[in-house]
Amino acid sequence: MENSLSTIGISDIGARIKSLREKANLTQKQIAEYLSVDQSLISKFEKGERSISTDILSQLATLFCCPISALISDEKMTPVYNIAFRTSTMDTADLNALAIINKIALNQLKMDQLAGGNVNDK
Repeated sequence: MENSLSTIGISDIGARIKSLREKANLTQKQIAEYLSVDQSLISKFEKGERSISTDILSQLATLFCCPISALISDEKMTPVYNIAFRTSTMDTADLNALAIINKIALNQLKMDQLAGGNVNDK
């Protein structure tokens, strides 16, 4: 079966990142602190004014619990898992912990797929 996904432009990637960030109720400042970059760089990413390194794409995909392909292609953008926290503030340590949990979830998803499971198995 042929893969019909195509890559998208940097402004669309930025829009996807902004959408995921807003759905997670995170600020640009929180994302910047998590990535150890300046907040203005996150703004430029979201506006499509700067390209994003693969390292940062990987960190963002892990944080938002989605494959990198969901950020850079026309693939439907749906996080694998949604985790709710009972807090109004998330600091860098919280985001790092969330990224670790999401990495485990993404690895489990990949293992399930390799074992012949379906992404929609419950």
